[in-house]
Amino acid sequence: MARTAVQTVVQIDTGNFTNVFLIQGNRGFTLVDTGNPGRADRILARLADYGVAPSAVRLILLTHGHVDHFGSAAALRERTGAPVAVHTLDADAVRQGIHRPGSLHPTGRLVALLMRLPALRNLAVPDRAPALEPDIVFEGGFRLDEYGVAGRVLHTPGHTPGSVSVLLDSGEAIVGDLVMGRLMGLLPKPGPPIVAWDLERNWESVRQLTALSPRVIYVGHGGPFEDLSGLVKRYKESVVG
Repeated sequence: MARTAVQTVVQIDTGNFTNVFLIQGNRGFTLVDTGNPGRADRILARLADYGVAPSAVRLILLTHGHVDHFGSAAALRERTGAPVAVHTLDADAVRQGIHRPGSLHPTGRLVALLMRLPALRNLAVPDRAPALEPDIVFEGGFRLDEYGVAGRVLHTPGHTPGSVSVLLDSGEAIVGDLVMGRLMGLLPKPGPPIVAWDLERNWESVRQLTALSPRVIYVGHGGPFEDLSGLVKRYKESVVG
């Protein structure tokens, strides 16, 4: 495959409807999330398509402590040498390599039932991943300038206690599972996550993020999308009625 010029943000489909993201900085690259266990080769191959060597990755940032987002973190840290960063409230899940799902709202319960079908079982999130001790454990948020990226990490709890989002100065936002994009045709419009530790907190984080007027939102499942009109209204109706 011919090399293609890297955009500010590159969305990488790791399979299982799960995305990770490559951010181009002025002095290297940041990888946001790592997909399920066993996805390191696929992710590195996609980086190679863009002419990005493993050693060019300066930071691996985890949006939250669910296995489908940190599952390949240990392997990618070994292959790239980049430190792994996670919010302190989700760090124990990464240390233990376990998946701690939250409560399901009605759409989530429907998806969970569908995942039990034989044809869809391979899409279910594994219970465990290789455990690792994060290199960087942080509270609140921080700027990414040290890693050559013009942007910041925001604490956006709700899906999990330590969920975070990235907001680049250029307007792109990477939000993990703060918002779900279209998923298997079951979620026709962006909306709340199908699983959440605290949906009310998640709603507040969505409100705070949209107040910052991101121009593109990249999500862990589905997406991306640009049209934010009606998103808060739909979300509020689905969560708080």
